[in-house]
Amino acid sequence: MELKAVIALKPGDVVAEDVFDHKGNVFVKKNTTLDKFLIQKLNVAKITCVNIKEPEDDKTTYFEKIRVSRTFRQFYEIYSKNFYELKDLMEQFLQTGTPIDSDRLYEIVDDIMSPFKHSKITILDMLAVLETAESDFLYTHAINVALICNYTGKWFKQEGKDLRALVLCGFYYDIGKFKIPAQILLKQGRLTDEEFDAIKSHTSLGYEMLQPFNIDERIKLAAMMHHERIDGSGYPQHLVDDQIVPFAKIIAILDSYEAMTSYRSYRAPLCPFTVIEIFEKDGYGKYDTGYYITFLERMVEEYIGKEVMLSDGTVCVVVLINKQKYSRPMVKTVDGNYIDLTTRKDLSIKALV
Repeated sequence: MELKAVIALKPGDVVAEDVFDHKGNVFVKKNTTLDKFLIQKLNVAKITCVNIKEPEDDKTTYFEKIRVSRTFRQFYEIYSKNFYELKDLMEQFLQTGTPIDSDRLYEIVDDIMSPFKHSKITILDMLAVLETAESDFLYTHAINVALICNYTGKWFKQEGKDLRALVLCGFYYDIGKFKIPAQILLKQGRLTDEEFDAIKSHTSLGYEMLQPFNIDERIKLAAMMHHERIDGSGYPQHLVDDQIVPFAKIIAILDSYEAMTSYRSYRAPLCPFTVIEIFEKDGYGKYDTGYYITFLERMVEEYIGKEVMLSDGTVCVVVLINKQKYSRPMVKTVDGNYIDLTTRKDLSIKALV
């Protein structure tokens, strides 16, 4: 709730408490959405301030609903069981050098995914509200990206053995980070040049660690190349375009997506449309164009028909993708009005509701 001067009110603001005139009569009722006429009436009545709902107060968000849903509770139970099994497998490999059973990793993904294949809540949504211990983030990161690979792989025309190999990429591509000291990986402040060099070494370390594994060579190369960018700005070899294997190009996108949408102790998961906007701003020319466009388009399609809250508090439904600006689709208000967000620069999607 925010106390707002009447002269600062905007159409779409929602009244948080009854507004009384100077005689003590209710002038505007709680939960009324203000328009230009009502704002003018408040001015004429010489009412100076009004308590306005902030967007977060107006409606429980989509992710908050998921967090308390029965579906998420079922998911968390299955996920937790498989998490501890993966952790045991990974620790055994790190201590003894015994390669991980890849077939068992496929079974972990199938076990987590199978009960929810027909749920309206997607695996992407459930991962967004999943809270795990910071000390376990490398294990959860491996499972999460593997699940995202399984869910989105067909978007990138990966089928059969190729899709299964991509899932293994999710488990393995960041394995080199287990060789990086925890105090560097978990450091909250700015990294020194030496610390950043240590972080970057996880690509080559991961490639070396995967050599004993009897797995598709593309998986090993993805571990080495997933931080390369098609304009040559990546690392460790500053490769460009076709020098980068397709799996690494896909993982580069999904790695960034997972980082932005995962729950963190210091922030809630970012709104998917905020994530898409960040990709549009920073990703063009760095990610493979075909995979990049496919990812943005399919991600927006996930939310067609879902309710969103705009930056002014208006609740709408996403109705149409805008291929010139994926983060700014066409939306429809509860009153039946359409808003093309590409022409309304003053508005943006703030949250799913």
